[in-house]
Amino acid sequence: MSKRPSLAESMKAISGQAPHAVTAVEERPDSKSYYAATRVGMKRLTVVVKPEEHRRVKRLSADTDRSIEDLMREAVADLLNKHGA
Repeated sequence: MSKRPSLAESMKAISGQAPHAVTAVEERPDSKSYYAATRVGMKRLTVVVKPEEHRRVKRLSADTDRSIEDLMREAVADLLNKHGA
């Protein structure tokens, strides 16, 4: 089974032009991968939640016009403050 082409490759084939470069991305000094410049100095925290909890967080995100990431940062800060950590 062959790998499907990426959206960028498909668009390039259709338009005949190279895809535009993303400007808010920097190269990590310790690896060859890229990450958003807004996440410099940040660490990723992954959590598994029930589908209903995920739906509720997505709804809260839409209702408050805030990103899920922003809501989760607030939740982590509240948890750390609650425990004095």
